[in-house]
Amino acid sequence: MRFSSCLAALSVAATVRAAHGDGDEGTIMGPAAFLWPENRAWSAAYDNTGPCGSASGVTNRTMFPLTQGEVALSIADDAWKVAFYISFDNDPTSQSEFTEQVVHNVTEIEPGHQCYKIDDLPSSVTAGSNATIQLEYWADYEDENSGNNETFYACADIYFVETTDFSISVPCFNVTAADFDSTVTATTSAATVTATGSSSSSNGLSKGAIAGIAVGTIVGSLAIVGAAAFVLLKKRRSLSEGANMQLQEDLSKRAGDATSVASTSH
Repeated sequence: MRFSSCLAALSVAATVRAAHGDGDEGTIMGPAAFLWPENRAWSAAYDNTGPCGSASGVTNRTMFPLTQGEVALSIADDAWKVAFYISFDNDPTSQSEFTEQVVHNVTEIEPGHQCYKIDDLPSSVTAGSNATIQLEYWADYEDENSGNNETFYACADIYFVETTDFSISVPCFNVTAADFDSTVTATTSAATVTATGSSSSSNGLSKGAIAGIAVGTIVGSLAIVGAAAFVLLKKRRSLSEGANMQLQEDLSKRAGDATSVASTSH
């Protein structure tokens, strides 16, 4: 069951990652968005409006553990002064309802994927409680606000369960476009052979596009490794069962032979 949940989470991560490419910044997401828990629907007209940067209210809530919780970001562009707050109201509509900070301030983030642990929650929060996690950060769009920084918002709605009842494997890993740049450069250069040799510009790929490739590659690799482990486990179990059956047959045969010999001697 745990393995199935892991593969399901990886599948979701791959789907979300595919939608969070560099070209989608400004179309379906801002410079950054929640990868986990599920992000509220994004809207360009509202992403600078607190508290949630969305025209949508609470629609879907994601299961979230009472302890050891994590949030994961999909990042399409550089951002600064990143902060996470939480509201325990059922439908928070004002910034004043987000007073408790659950992740220490992050000075700067780069295109890619980042994961953060949630701080301990108040003892009054129990299984079944609702909450909304807010992401607040600074970033800039070239065609907005004269290229100066603006404040962006995003929200993810959750409901708490006991940690022992939480069986989902969160797609939590850290990778940036810079980490993956050399790999993409080598791959694209090998795929496109020219008379002038390879280029050091990652074949024109932007940081956000490279980040998308990086996340996709890691998610895909994890899924492949997991699937291979699952097949190997089944094979080992099958071989073990076959060996046990053969052993039982041999023992039965030997027991029969022993009985036959004993009968002959009398």
